[in-house]
Amino acid sequence: MGSTANDNLIGTWVTGWVGARGYESRQEGRVHAALRHDTSGDWEYIIHEPTAEELVAVGETLNKHPARRLTAVTGDSQSVSEAARAAGLSVVAAEEALMVADMAGQDVESPRPAEGFTIEIERDGKHSYVSIHLEEDPEVVAASGHVAVVEEFAVFDRIITAPDFRRKGLGSLVMRALVSLAMEHDVEEGLLVASVDGQALYQFLGWTPIGTIVTLEGQRD
Repeated sequence: MGSTANDNLIGTWVTGWVGARGYESRQEGRVHAALRHDTSGDWEYIIHEPTAEELVAVGETLNKHPARRLTAVTGDSQSVSEAARAAGLSVVAAEEALMVADMAGQDVESPRPAEGFTIEIERDGKHSYVSIHLEEDPEVVAASGHVAVVEEFAVFDRIITAPDFRRKGLGSLVMRALVSLAMEHDVEEGLLVASVDGQALYQFLGWTPIGTIVTLEGQRD
């Protein structure tokens, strides 16, 4: 996949991600930005395969605004990390992966809740939410997730299983429910960012990593 195609893919993922979280967003050239009101309260920049010049330019802003961060999506995390350090940036993390899947190959059967749990589904236009609750205490959310439809893509976000309910297949259950909801629209491919722990599960479900997420911040005294 060429650079322009991947730039567009990153833009699609950002659109779904900011929509899912209700972030204000903007774009200047190849740099996307999201105002993370729920975490840092400041802007996070996102760019695919940043050049050394782009790292220097964004680095100047990060050094002036310590709460801001840069997310680089890259196929060569080591080189980007080295270039970032040379530009005066610190590497916060380089473990998550952006993954893609052919939605035609996904399990689209609407899943049944596991024993002892109930499933709740909310739809809001092209956004859908799934949450799995403990049957005996519906206030307890065991797992949850969101999917946003952006043109022919389904962008999955915040696929979370609470610590007390892991290794029960609830994450897979949420994904199957979200895929089923996404397939109500004319989608062809799926996008998501997976943690280190989640990558093995998603690869088992047919997802392919296409880039590492490198998180950068300004160097602090």
